[in-house]
Amino acid sequence: APTAQAPASVCRDARCAFAQPATPHLAEAASGSSAAMAMTDAPKRKEPEPESPPPAKAAAEGKAAETPAKEPQAKPADAAAGRPDAKRLKPAPVEPAVVRKQVEYYLSDDNLKHDKFFHEKIASDSEGWLDMGLVLSCNKMKAMRATKEDVLAALAGSKLELKDGGAAVRRPGNAPLPALEAKPQHHQKKKAATAHVGGAVVVFKGVPSEQSWMQVKEKLREKLPQKVVPWHVSEVSDKGECFVLCPPFDGDLKLFEGLELELGGATVKCEPCFGDLLQQTLKTLPRHIREKREKEARKQQKDRNRPIVVGNQRFVNMGALRGKVKEILNSRSDGEALKSEGTDFKLIRALLDYHPKGAAKTAGTVGLKVNKSTQGDNRCFFMIRGDGAEEDVSMKKCLDAVEADPPFVQLEPKPKGAEKARGAEKAAGSEKAAGAEKAAGGEKAAGAEHAEAKAAEG
Repeated sequence: APTAQAPASVCRDARCAFAQPATPHLAEAASGSSAAMAMTDAPKRKEPEPESPPPAKAAAEGKAAETPAKEPQAKPADAAAGRPDAKRLKPAPVEPAVVRKQVEYYLSDDNLKHDKFFHEKIASDSEGWLDMGLVLSCNKMKAMRATKEDVLAALAGSKLELKDGGAAVRRPGNAPLPALEAKPQHHQKKKAATAHVGGAVVVFKGVPSEQSWMQVKEKLREKLPQKVVPWHVSEVSDKGECFVLCPPFDGDLKLFEGLELELGGATVKCEPCFGDLLQQTLKTLPRHIREKREKEARKQQKDRNRPIVVGNQRFVNMGALRGKVKEILNSRSDGEALKSEGTDFKLIRALLDYHPKGAAKTAGTVGLKVNKSTQGDNRCFFMIRGDGAEEDVSMKKCLDAVEADPPFVQLEPKPKGAEKARGAEKAAGSEKAAGAEKAAGGEKAAGAEHAEAKAAEG
């Protein structure tokens, strides 16, 4: 009888979910237990598989299975999951410069004066050490897939100090921590950006119990521009809060954000209202005051929807400017530089001047390009320095700054002489029309008299 071949109980394709590592034990057991394995494995297979070699040939190749050449077949994690090599996600390599910049920011004064969690963890350690595990648990570190080894390599030239092989990190020389401050509220949503268009709604907290709304209004009038009078001042609540509504004026929110009043020997701070607090406060306003604010908001919105100029380029409104920036970004491929003599380059360069960090952020910039962001899969603009260094920049911050104080097109005032001439022209036209009407009326009357006289003669 011809020699029976062993059933194909094991797939040799490493990508298959049923692939098994090639070992000497498999070759030795091919002749004895292949039939039993075929019975147990057969229901699991979903696709036909190539036939296995005869037992004798499999035994002869047993030694070859011990060599490293057959090792690539053993891919337990991905093979068990049944995922092809081409479809497995290949994470981007970690950028040491980006990791270093992020860790140094976590331990900087700019972050620690608002980061209560890290501030308390560092303060609780007598030597100011922060556990490296806490740093690696931050969302941005997870997004970069940074490991402890990546952080240690990135901090090789940093002033930050490490101990116990990178188990903890601390500020240079165990520098004293900055005082904790309330984190400023960044209202990035479009609705929040226009929340106070019709008039700023603010709250004064910590008003002494013996002080009334009249004292609050009197002290506030001293801080406001001369012609600005509050529309409404509420009674002081049991919590020591007093809500005020003022008409809109240039720089109103900037004034209120840092405003303090001295009332009854206490310093009372002012805060603009946003979100639910703003909506609840508006509901408590008298109806005529609320309608007055809504009317002013419509007027202000109409005035703000005017052409703006950025980098000698004119746009009908902010929406058109944002659309142009998006178009510039999407029309470039990764790594493509903007031509310095082109209008796109000039526009983006002009927008960089509106960045919150201003000249300090853009110093030494000689070029611009589009590339993938170091913080994710999105794309952004990069500034190219004279020494070849590159740094990404948030164009959203620049556009938000433009929207907060739009560079409107300055309309040329109409000459007074032209208005006077047009008024005289209009008056002359009216007089002429009145004269013609009078003459027509006179002729009609004369005709009527002639008709009457003729009738009398008859």
